Amino acid sequence: MSRRSKLLTFGLPLIGGAAMLAGTGMVVENRPVAPEELPPRPPTTSPAVSDGIDVSRFIGAIGISEPRGEAILIAAHTSGVVESVAVAVGDEVAAGDALFIVERSRAEAEVALRRADVIVAEGELASLRSIIPPLRAGVRSAQAGVASAAADIRVAEADLADRENLVRIAESVADPRAIAAEEVDRRRFAASQAEARVATAVAGSAEAEARLIEAEAQLARYAAADSGADGPEIIAARARVTSAQRELDQAKADLALLTVRSPVAGRVLQVNIRAGEFAPASVPSEGLVVIGRGGPVHLRVEIDEVDIARFSPGSRAWASPRGDAGQRIDLQLAYVEPLVVPKANLSGRTSERVDTRVLQAVYEIDAGTAAASSIGQQFDVYIEASGGTP
Repeated sequence: MSRRSKLLTFGLPLIGGAAMLAGTGMVVENRPVAPEELPPRPPTTSPAVSDGIDVSRFIGAIGISEPRGEAILIAAHTSGVVESVAVAVGDEVAAGDALFIVERSRAEAEVALRRADVIVAEGELASLRSIIPPLRAGVRSAQAGVASAAADIRVAEADLADRENLVRIAESVADPRAIAAEEVDRRRFAASQAEARVATAVAGSAEAEARLIEAEAQLARYAAADSGADGPEIIAARARVTSAQRELDQAKADLALLTVRSPVAGRVLQVNIRAGEFAPASVPSEGLVVIGRGGPVHLRVEIDEVDIARFSPGSRAWASPRGDAGQRIDLQLAYVEPLVVPKANLSGRTSERVDTRVLQAVYEIDAGTAAASSIGQQFDVYIEASGGTP
């Protein structure tokens, strides 16, 4: 028992210590060693003393070349499958030139349908207008009927007056032997008939006036009797024609939107859509087609907010392309955007805060330099500071 106790007391710790040392050695021997990585480009260099300036007083910034007025990211107005692409990278386009076309068969069918609606509405309007001359003739006929009925009344009244006068003459004879009783009765009956004819003529006049009112009412639905202005039926038909024409115009506009055109004259910088692909109706981050205006290439420079106080628009500025620190390109200031914005082009340094804000100054690159033909290239930019210490 004593020998076993000594083994457990001293042997096991020794074995454990030896195992730990062996494991530590294996970890140290087999740990990964990262090879030394060279920078992807030569580091940014300060202006040389030979440039004749104080090297301790300049502002360093990053610039990206862009076309004049920035690149235009073209999107589709309406979602759909692209039918054809009319341009390629490098093409010069004029304002209004077609860039690509979204599938149009449904929109063309809609235009044909709306055009047929316009034809139908115009036909209905023409049909309603053709009703007006017969209605006017009907009004004139009714007016003639009223005049004829009035004349019939006057004739009947004159005949009645004559019959009544004959009755009065017969009744005024004192000697009953001078005129027969039958003649007196005949004259009275004739007067009664004449009175009935007057009543018939009056009724006929009322009927003629009713026909005139009805004819004038029918005409008034289509045209005014006095001025000839359009009536409510014609106005409604004209409104239907206008509505159909507006729907046709809208269908044509929808069809036209399926052909995406260049808003400006310039050069095609990038084409990110192909025939048969689906074009969304939202602006993608890269644009389906990217257009750049003609003219001098601009360099958009982001000046950190800590250097804004030292920046002067009139100061000398020059740039070096990334990867070619020895090349110096003189810059000419185009304009400065006064709105200070959040920094979008981060360098990736751990000390840089994402809430950094920058002032954007836009410079022109001399057209005679090789860099003037590149768009989207990064440059290291140096601007002489107006005062203060870096």
